[in-house]
Amino acid sequence: MKDKLRVGVVGVGGIGYDQHLPGWAKVPYAEVTALADTSPEALKRASASFPKAELFVDWHELVARPDLDIVDVCTPNRLHAPVSLAALHAGKHVLCEKPLATTAAEVAGLAEASHKTGRLIMTVQQLRFDKTARQLKSLIEAGMLGEIYYSRAQWLRRRLLPARPTFTERQLAGGGAGFDIGVHVLDLACWFMGWPEPVSVSASVGAFLAPREDLAGEWGDWDRSRFEVEDFAAGLVRFANGAVLTLEASWLSFQPERELIRVQCFGTRGGLVWPDGSLVGETNRAPWDLRLIDTAKSPTPAHYDEILAFAEAIRHDTPSPIPVVESLKGIRILEAFYRSSEQKREVAVL
Repeated sequence: MKDKLRVGVVGVGGIGYDQHLPGWAKVPYAEVTALADTSPEALKRASASFPKAELFVDWHELVARPDLDIVDVCTPNRLHAPVSLAALHAGKHVLCEKPLATTAAEVAGLAEASHKTGRLIMTVQQLRFDKTARQLKSLIEAGMLGEIYYSRAQWLRRRLLPARPTFTERQLAGGGAGFDIGVHVLDLACWFMGWPEPVSVSASVGAFLAPREDLAGEWGDWDRSRFEVEDFAAGLVRFANGAVLTLEASWLSFQPERELIRVQCFGTRGGLVWPDGSLVGETNRAPWDLRLIDTAKSPTPAHYDEILAFAEAIRHDTPSPIPVVESLKGIRILEAFYRSSEQKREVAVL
């Protein structure tokens, strides 16, 4: 076993700088030895915390370094697949920000490359590492909810549209609110449900508010002429086991809350609400309501706990903490959202 896992991070602005670099710095047996970004300013800022790391403007050069064990991909969505694929073929393990890729075909290609090269690949779904979520998952696995037959997943924002081309142009982002925030609560709800096989989707996806010139956002203004994705997505997912799920995601909604993030599961023995940590049910005709005693946030961010779990899997040669097959199911569902909305009918998940 190596003393240190050597890590290269591609994309050191935004979430790469705010979450991933601090996360790797906390892993005692990992060392960030390479940084890549097209922005000289982002590289300079990141290198202040990692002065020994080699800097690259071209990510291809970072991936080609023979001494790296891990490539962490924090680029715009459209680059997730090519960077991850190149890293796998170069013999590196890959941690990649969500979504793992913008199409199911790309995710399938990454899964195949991971299998052939024997290298782990994992997408970042940090909500699974939230302390309350993990406590609730353990209760689900203990049978407290019985069979989950319905879940509701919501991430709804008011005036919180990310006003950057990497989020608003389809060729860069792949999709809008669904790919940006919907993917997180979709994954969490399906994880609670045991990730059943999705079979069909009926959805509505569109830019209902973003084109309007008379509306503004807290994160700056956006170019209406180049806004190519959805600001809202909602739909019903049917699974092979008979369960159903509704997903709602929005950057711009006329709602009282600035931001509403919530997953609710309904089972044959009980129900739960995340992140509240509340559970409800009925035993011998007596209804009961419970709340997790400690629902305080973990002393370390969920991103760190996820990075640590990924590093542990590499060190101990165990499977990826988030199997790529589950990431593939999520992207297949989101692709079906767009097809259903375009065709104005329920469609099969391909």
